[in-house]
Amino acid sequence: MGVRHRRGCSFGQHCFGLGVILGSGSYLLLRLDSTLSGTGLMACTVSSAARFLQQVAPPLDGNSHKGQGGRVGVLGGSKEYTGAPYYAGSSALRTGAELVYVFTAEEAALPIKSYSPELMVTAVYSGAGDAAKLADNVVSQLPRLHSLVIGCGLGRQAAVLEGTARVIAAARERGLPIVIDADGLQLIAERPSVIAGYDRALLTPNVMELRKLMGGLGIAHTESEDLASQLISVCRALDGPTVLLKGRQDLISTVAEGSRGGGQAKRYGVVSCMEPGAPRRSGGLGDVLAGTLATLVAWLQPGAGGVGIGGWNLTDAALAGCTLTRRSCCAAFKRRKRAMTAPDVLEELGTVFEELCPAEMTNPKQQMQHKL
Repeated sequence: MGVRHRRGCSFGQHCFGLGVILGSGSYLLLRLDSTLSGTGLMACTVSSAARFLQQVAPPLDGNSHKGQGGRVGVLGGSKEYTGAPYYAGSSALRTGAELVYVFTAEEAALPIKSYSPELMVTAVYSGAGDAAKLADNVVSQLPRLHSLVIGCGLGRQAAVLEGTARVIAAARERGLPIVIDADGLQLIAERPSVIAGYDRALLTPNVMELRKLMGGLGIAHTESEDLASQLISVCRALDGPTVLLKGRQDLISTVAEGSRGGGQAKRYGVVSCMEPGAPRRSGGLGDVLAGTLATLVAWLQPGAGGVGIGGWNLTDAALAGCTLTRRSCCAAFKRRKRAMTAPDVLEELGTVFEELCPAEMTNPKQQMQHKL
């Protein structure tokens, strides 16, 4: 069964121009790729995260079956890193996914199971890894998934990365949305062709990881070159994936409507999430973001009822995911200050989601009663 969705109008209010600021939870267009367009103008999404979530979140009307609200896979974890896949899987659940499958190393499976009984954990390799075994074990589970997160705590063993590359190839054949973070980005830096040209992939590097991607793509940069320009150069070279650059302000790549296909040269841009974050930078926050994004892109899964309400636009999902995570970090920091850690942020996700998208807003009957 696919993800269940409320039918509604198309999401994506667009405008042409620069410097669009709509307040908290909105987005600012920072830079356009003028090398491919005489004017440099392109469409910029300015709809709020709340509007996006209210459009794509499955209805809470009591008519769904278990798993129809989103089935997310997480490929990650190793002997050294057991927390990362747990945070990714848990944040996917807290954002609204109903079932999360964690594919991990044998050495990490038992610890992750002990962290959470809600996560369904399967050991798909052990030790240095076996590429064929890893790929076979994960690929056999892809038909049940609506999205897949790759890389959280995965490690960099050669056989593990090779098996991961095979998983990505199989996911691409199925048109499955993929979120790639952390060690998954190491694979992309080494072998960009694994993900190049795939427009249902969302990459989430920090600045250092972006520079590694640039190196793998043969893109030179100078210290004086701004991050928006570097981000556009990576997106142009990969020609498909959306890239979310994490930092003081999260920057997300976008492509002008009308230039996504049809033989036209693509015009790239960069938008920034204007939502303030927390000053605390504890480990695991990137994994929380990755899991949140996995649920949001799952809700856009084609053939599952979502694509008809606005089409593929991973930039919208990325902006909403950044807003959710940043607000949750701020709420956790207000409570915990210097003691804030990733579990505190997990605890805030549900409350923040409800602020942006009240449960009754995804129930058509209650919406009608509210209007009356």
